[in-house]
Amino acid sequence: MDVHEAEKDILNIFSKYGAAWSKHKTPLPSTLTRGKLYELYVLGIVLQELHNRGCNITFKGRSLLFKAAPGKLKLSDPHFVVETPNGDTLWLFVDIEFNTLGQELSRATDRSRRHELDIVLVDEINDYPSYRDVWFGAECKAHSNFRKSIIKEVLGVRRELSGRDRKCQKYSRLTQSGTSPQVSVYASPPPSSG
Repeated sequence: MDVHEAEKDILNIFSKYGAAWSKHKTPLPSTLTRGKLYELYVLGIVLQELHNRGCNITFKGRSLLFKAAPGKLKLSDPHFVVETPNGDTLWLFVDIEFNTLGQELSRATDRSRRHELDIVLVDEINDYPSYRDVWFGAECKAHSNFRKSIIKEVLGVRRELSGRDRKCQKYSRLTQSGTSPQVSVYASPPPSSG
């Protein structure tokens, strides 16, 4: 798939959910970096997958914007509201920092207490959501050459959401909320019942 095909797919997916684009001559600005284009493409796939799982999705905002840097979760920022088949209301944002499992265990107050997720689906609206509020998170990397540092970063984010535990198998929160296919995860702490 080339850039033009990706842009076409992105526009088709986002138009289904009422997402508008800022006032540029083209819907996707030419200044969009390769990384942000990939993030947008992954966001489109996530929205399509949530829709396929039976969720109703509504865009809130005037146009979809990507932040220059990750930060707080704010309802005034453009986002998607996701209603699950069982009636849970979730919010899908981009470029958000969350408070980590390590922060809860160590009570750290420095910058290490938070990690960024490029795409995050949460069930609570807090400035910085807790790892317990994250139903889904994605870290998007548009690299053809994966270096050790990227793998370590992704594994670090994974660890800050929960630890792998073969003895603790639970259905994912999306599965618990009535979506299918069912997905189970081995995690400690286990996904909360949300």
